[in-house]
Amino acid sequence: MKRVTERVVNLYSSQHRHWMTQFLLLVPALALMGVVYLGSLLIFGRYSFDIYENGKLIRGWDWASYRAFLTDPYYWKLIGTTFRIAFKVTLWSVLLAYPLAYTIAGLKKPGLKQWLLLLTFLPLLVSAVVRSYGWQLLLSRQGMMNWLFTHLGITEEGFNMMYNETGVVVALVHIFLPFMVFPILNVLSQSDASLKAAAQDLGAGSWRTFFTITLPLSARGVASGIQIVFTLCLTAFTTPQLIGGGRVMTLPVFIYQRTLDTNWPMAAVASLFLLVSSIVVSLIVNKGADMLMFRRSRKGGQAHG
Repeated sequence: MKRVTERVVNLYSSQHRHWMTQFLLLVPALALMGVVYLGSLLIFGRYSFDIYENGKLIRGWDWASYRAFLTDPYYWKLIGTTFRIAFKVTLWSVLLAYPLAYTIAGLKKPGLKQWLLLLTFLPLLVSAVVRSYGWQLLLSRQGMMNWLFTHLGITEEGFNMMYNETGVVVALVHIFLPFMVFPILNVLSQSDASLKAAAQDLGAGSWRTFFTITLPLSARGVASGIQIVFTLCLTAFTTPQLIGGGRVMTLPVFIYQRTLDTNWPMAAVASLFLLVSSIVVSLIVNKGADMLMFRRSRKGGQAHG
């Protein structure tokens, strides 16, 4: 007992105090992740090997659900729809978020900057369910969007924007746009303004300065935004369910329906596929941003040499 006490005291000596403090600070988060997250993953992984026959769940070890999910064209169509929506939402989010973040980062008036930040952040305080119902009212045949299009003479009968992929993409872009704006804004706000000034002093125009200095330096923020928005879109359930109305089938909606049908093996396989896909996409985007940053730094070094 005395030896154990001495070891504990030695561990918390001044030499080890720093890393011990860091480790103790990590313990609550690691325990929560380990028990709740990894525990649920292991349980789901176990369910994926069960057998579902004639509406009944049979305990066992079988790869039937994996084989069906990876070989049936229906599931690949489902995967294609999910990834296509996520890609469209991410692309539109980048195109809309970058100019907004660039404008906010360049504002000199603190008051106006705070108001724009508040307007960007404000939608995050409202539940995705409420916002999805709001988009139902806006996108319906008698909604404000069609009223605006008909009064502007763009169409006479109005567009069908509910219960299809277009409506889901529009609503998801609005819901996830702040998750793209803030990472880009964070990087742009921290970029060194002297680099742009130096480029302009050397004769570079506004567009050349933007494409050679600002855009490469903000690549890390864009990559972070893409990782967040794309993975959130892959796992989005509420908006595709409400706006899609059951006609736009994505993997989260499919998982929800299979869970209600007690087809837990197929729901588990689809969930694990979604998890692995999210990790792979995040790694690819991260690697792409690293390569872009490395290429820019190498070019800069060569030019400097």
